[in-house]
Amino acid sequence: MMDCKRDWPEIIEEIRNAFADQHERVWEASRAVISEEVRPVLIDENVALVSLIVTLHYLPVQRQLLPDASMYPWSSDHYYRSLNAPDWLDCGRALNQLCQTRHNRALRYASLMDAPHEHLIHLEQSDHETYLLFGRAALADKQIARAGLKEPERSKSELQRLTDDAIKLISDRFGITSESLQDRHFRRQYQRLMPLVAWLLTQRQLNHETVANLLGEDDAIIPLWLRGISADHPQSLLDKLQSLWTPVPRTQPDDHAEAETSDLPTEDKHQEDNKQQEKESDTYAANQ
Repeated sequence: MMDCKRDWPEIIEEIRNAFADQHERVWEASRAVISEEVRPVLIDENVALVSLIVTLHYLPVQRQLLPDASMYPWSSDHYYRSLNAPDWLDCGRALNQLCQTRHNRALRYASLMDAPHEHLIHLEQSDHETYLLFGRAALADKQIARAGLKEPERSKSELQRLTDDAIKLISDRFGITSESLQDRHFRRQYQRLMPLVAWLLTQRQLNHETVANLLGEDDAIIPLWLRGISADHPQSLLDKLQSLWTPVPRTQPDDHAEAETSDLPTEDKHQEDNKQQEKESDTYAANQ
């Protein structure tokens, strides 16, 4: 269970690489310790955090490995009882919900673990495709409302054109090819730039499921991509992309030609845009 300050795919990738490196040092053999498939589950902290921690700590007892959870050496249970947790473990967020006093909250936790566990969370059902979260029904309704965003009817060819246009806009902006942008082997680049493509598509009123299908991704990853965009990219870049990503009206040929003529940028504007694009490409290349 993690409190992610950054987009979760980056964190999972770092953990996966660390496990693989350690496995190679110990066993002198390469192996992917963590599976490629990771499905995040959002937690309503005020409602389900304590129940989830109790469930996780009680698993060794539930699986009949030990008679008491405190005896399992790989569990964080003993840190919650002793209040001497390492820096990477935040026990306070859950313990403060049990008791405000530092001394008594450890006793309250121990009493909670010793009590009969009749309301443990069923972890095998936690990755329900519709909800993907524990907690209040209101959060589930909000999740469903986002996923069920109504979108205008579009043909397959129009959806593909929108996808190609979005990919081209991002690849041109960062000075890379469309093929490189979509190549999952360049994981860092893919996780950083493909969310921008998804974001552009949502600006055209496409819901998360449609965007996921167009990009060949799981629909659960799209909202997580969108949530991390503001942390990975400056607002000035997003504003610029949004100004370039203007809807193309459906018009007759004559009207379309007239619209194209009236929307032509001035030479000064064109030069300024090119300079800004070169600057963003250089910045991205330096970061890579």
